[in-house]
Amino acid sequence: MGRQSLGRIRSRRSKRSFIFYLVPLVLLLAAAAVLIFLHEREMPQINLLTDVSLIGSRQEISIEIIDTRSGISHTEVLLRQSGRETKLAGHDFERKGYLVFSAGPDRVDEKVLLDSSLLHLEDGRAELVIVARDFSFWNFLRGNETRRVFPFVLDTTPPKIIRQSSPQYIKPGGSGLVIYKITEPPKRHGVSINGNFHPGFPLAEKGETFFGAMVGLPWNTKKIDAAYVLAEDGAGNIGKALFGMILRKVKFKHDRINVSDGFLSLKIPEFSQFYPEMSGSSLDKYLFVNNNVRQANNKKFKEVCSLSVPERLWDGAFLRMAKSSNRAGFADQRTYFYQRKKIDEQVHLGIDLASVRHADIQAANSGKVIFAEYIGIYGNTVIIDHGQGVFSLYSHLSQIKVVKDDMVKKGDVLGSSGTSGMAGGDHLHFSILINGIFVDPLEWWDGSWLEINILSYLR
Repeated sequence: MGRQSLGRIRSRRSKRSFIFYLVPLVLLLAAAAVLIFLHEREMPQINLLTDVSLIGSRQEISIEIIDTRSGISHTEVLLRQSGRETKLAGHDFERKGYLVFSAGPDRVDEKVLLDSSLLHLEDGRAELVIVARDFSFWNFLRGNETRRVFPFVLDTTPPKIIRQSSPQYIKPGGSGLVIYKITEPPKRHGVSINGNFHPGFPLAEKGETFFGAMVGLPWNTKKIDAAYVLAEDGAGNIGKALFGMILRKVKFKHDRINVSDGFLSLKIPEFSQFYPEMSGSSLDKYLFVNNNVRQANNKKFKEVCSLSVPERLWDGAFLRMAKSSNRAGFADQRTYFYQRKKIDEQVHLGIDLASVRHADIQAANSGKVIFAEYIGIYGNTVIIDHGQGVFSLYSHLSQIKVVKDDMVKKGDVLGSSGTSGMAGGDHLHFSILINGIFVDPLEWWDGSWLEINILSYLR
């Protein structure tokens, strides 16, 4: 074979090898180009994390902008109203490189404060415009741009409240009812007294705009610093209507409680099984229960009795334990002694009633059982929600005959009296709570007081 033929053969082989390697390279480059094309076309994502359908006078707005491909190059937040545009926020980011991946941040979290007074906005319709651009080479190197418009209504006018009635006189540990009207449907409403909030409830029988709130004063109230009806609308605007009450003076009874070794030997084993963290002597354990456990119990009751059904489930005077005698009164100031030495001071937040051993304990009024279990110094305890912020509590029971969520009627048997918890003898500890605040049960046992101060205003 001649040299020319051999050269032609080698040339053809070289061309075939070149084509063999070129075709995959071309295909690879084409695939890469397609991937880059698809990659470059992905738009930045804009997520509004705050509901802006209705905005009040001052609102912080949270925005999330995401671009996990080329990264974010520019953000802008604008406000439009009545043809006027105001820039609220904006950022320009430097390119970190010329690769198509992560040339800028892949996430930007933006918070803007919309203050209607500073921005000179008017109540009515407006728009929030959010712009985001990435570092893509698309659009002649300008990148992809996402623009989202969020229309909203600006409402800076607080609800108008018209107070209809409120207690003229009230005592520490006393109860009352406040009636009021609200000019627009409220998101939240009620009465605040010295920082304690009492949720309101609708009074449909009086009209759609009428509401009421049961109120109760703690036993140790010295004066009423601030009392007002509060209403908050959907935009977060809060209206207030202040009112006054005359605080009556009350003299509470003082008791001396002698703690014996016999009482300690009787009670400490019971508490030890529920509170194994107790330590020290029997007296140390007793003081732990009488202080730490008592505080935890009352905190739990406030939590349990903080949310009542808006309907009134009770009717008329509350029942007092049948054929019983008083053993201790509401807000009695107790001083505890051990071996003639003062060891503690506490306040009795209920009325102790005694009858026969293991006497039937009846529901003081109709309602729903919301608590039925053992709890610390109170022992076996039942709590009933009577609606509209009124609760009754029955403790030291020897047994409980109802369960949580049971609906009970006035007079239904809840259990039997006993000595569970911090009870030295068989009796019932009975309490009334208004939105988690212990109040004097005497008012709720008194049909005349209820008619004059509560029921007559609810009709």
